[in-house]
Amino acid sequence: MNIKKSNKRGQSLVEYGLVLALIAIVAILVVKAVGTQTTSTFDNVQSQMTSQGIASTAPTAASS
Repeated sequence: MNIKKSNKRGQSLVEYGLVLALIAIVAILVVKAVGTQTTSTFDNVQSQMTSQGIASTAPTAASS
């Protein structure tokens, strides 16, 4: 009896690990997609501002 109970507990732990890994993979993909989209949006804004003479094309370093 103890062997089955221990085996079932190990099986549950593996299942939780797999679910956690799947959630982590999905979260990484979502963050990467949002980051790419955000970068594209900022590039478009900079392009628009540069074409109107509001911003320069050279990036500036952040002041400390």
